Amino acid sequence: MTPMKSLLSVCALLALPAFLACGGGSSTPPPPPTASSLAYTDPASGTYKLVKNPASSGAHLVLDLVGPSTGTAMGVSLTLTGDAKTTWTDIPAGVVTPTVFLQNGSQFNLGTGTPIQKAKATGTVLQATVAQKAPTAEASLNGTLLRVALDLKPNQGLPQGTVLTLDADNAKSQVLAGGTLSPIIIRVGTLKAQ
Repeated sequence: MTPMKSLLSVCALLALPAFLACGGGSSTPPPPPTASSLAYTDPASGTYKLVKNPASSGAHLVLDLVGPSTGTAMGVSLTLTGDAKTTWTDIPAGVVTPTVFLQNGSQFNLGTGTPIQKAKATGTVLQATVAQKAPTAEASLNGTLLRVALDLKPNQGLPQGTVLTLDADNAKSQVLAGGTLSPIIIRVGTLKAQ
């Protein structure tokens, strides 16, 4: 073997491990794991906040609307928009037929008879309202006002960590206090497919 061929052979042998370490010897990397659940991080601040309820599990995310530490009201309404990869559902999932999309929280006393508790889901938008009946005294806002739930749709093929849309329409979210409807700002956390 000539000295030049020997030198080229040695260089090729030395370069092979570096080439393989850089991925030159492998095919495409494996795809990231597929998401099968929802992860939610509560908002850091806000007077009215949408926070994760401990009853959440896997692809079923239960969210509580919590109010401020002061103030009273007769009722509250909210409008939320979810991601197209999610769907609004009952709490707990699949228990009520037809789906009612809403649960009263711990603050409002809905009284006897037909309660003022209504929710409607149209595509990705959920509208929900709970209220006490007059002449009941106003309730403290310091606690869970109402509860809603969101499920990850099956077989979406989303990579884990994909950020999903979840927004509150603050122009349509209101509190009934002192006989007046007033808009409220609802802070929403971060929603991801996990």
